[in-house]
Amino acid sequence: MTTIGEKTTCCAVCGEMSTRVILGSSNTIEPPDFDTRPGEMLRSTIGHWVVECPHCGYAAPDIGERPEGVAEIVRSEEYLQKQGPFLRHAFILEQLGHFAEAGWTALHAAWLADDSGDEASARSARALAIDLWKRGKAARQNFMNNPHEEFALVTDVCRRMGAFDEALQTCRAGLQGDGIPPLIEDLLRLELTFIQNRDTSCHSLQEIPERPAGAQRVTLQ
Repeated sequence: MTTIGEKTTCCAVCGEMSTRVILGSSNTIEPPDFDTRPGEMLRSTIGHWVVECPHCGYAAPDIGERPEGVAEIVRSEEYLQKQGPFLRHAFILEQLGHFAEAGWTALHAAWLADDSGDEASARSARALAIDLWKRGKAARQNFMNNPHEEFALVTDVCRRMGAFDEALQTCRAGLQGDGIPPLIEDLLRLELTFIQNRDTSCHSLQEIPERPAGAQRVTLQ
């Protein structure tokens, strides 16, 4: 069950008051997609994960708080050119050097674009997520719990945006790793089929066949 309420907040950038939706709680009754997008009911709350001040455009999970330097970023022309709360928040995180977190926020923007049928924006947001994660790795910022999960996620994000060559390269590299968890291996082997078929649609972990009794499984967080 998902509970939703409202909260009036003073924007930490412009000082204006506005009322926003807040999430009390939610749950999932379906497995996540290959790119970790949660199942329902949590899936329907994604649009509320980032809010935007209607007065100055500051976008954050909580516009009542701001890290140092954010006000200058929000007032910049480059920031104002970004479309939507998630891409604006991703830009803030990028400017602050939080590349891994910015990549996740860009991926969330892609999920919302999927829902609205905006394929071009979804591809662009996924490409941004990949770029930010690469920059994060260069800065020693991990974006998942371990390299196996990172290979699996990047494979799916690349495939979803139609970058099949990069998806195939990443998928093969992931399968060559030592100690690969059973779920990740099964996921990547399915990805090989999707890539070969040039399939850009979403797929759920529910599609992965069960292994024989006694086989260990892990779950993507």
